[in-house]
Amino acid sequence: MSLPWGKALIKGWENRMKKSTKGALAAGAAGVLLMGGAGSLAYWTATGTANGGSITSGSLSLTNGTCDSTWKYASGTAAGTTASLIVPGDSITKSCTFTVGATGDHLTAKLTAPATLAYTKTPAGATSDSLTVASTYTINRATPAALVNGDVLTSADNGKVITAKFVVTMPYGSTTVNANDTQGLTATLNQLTVNLTQDQSSGNNPNA
Repeated sequence: MSLPWGKALIKGWENRMKKSTKGALAAGAAGVLLMGGAGSLAYWTATGTANGGSITSGSLSLTNGTCDSTWKYASGTAAGTTASLIVPGDSITKSCTFTVGATGDHLTAKLTAPATLAYTKTPAGATSDSLTVASTYTINRATPAALVNGDVLTSADNGKVITAKFVVTMPYGSTTVNANDTQGLTATLNQLTVNLTQDQSSGNNPNA
């Protein structure tokens, strides 16, 4: 014999069990999700370092010229003797030296060196003066070599010496050139400027 209230009691108990089971399943699923989320944040790492080291650049320099203290006669029987007071027909010379500094794996530098120089005269009123001032250049390589404007130097020339030689000539033999108004004339040569400029277009640049 079954009692009506007994059926209701059993039905209520079944409902409560279903709810408890659903709650437990939901909680379990949430736990799985949480564990899965926590697992995605767990990973191994490794780090390595390397010291890139340092880089040092080369250099390019040219000392100021060191010049002979006196002019000397350039030709004739007086060649090599000290010149004091020149006259028409004389040719005199003086040399100045410059030391090259050139370091760099692929350094090349172009020489700028004038072949002639101007001068300033005193007194300025002289009109027949005519002096020629020529400049020539050499470098003391293993085999001494002549240099001209536009020549290329490299790091192999580091420490080498460039010699600039001036030759001043006062022409003779004309009544209209170096006439009487040039007596007692002082001619001061303009400053000689020699330049070295890096030039990577010479074919010595492996990066071109």
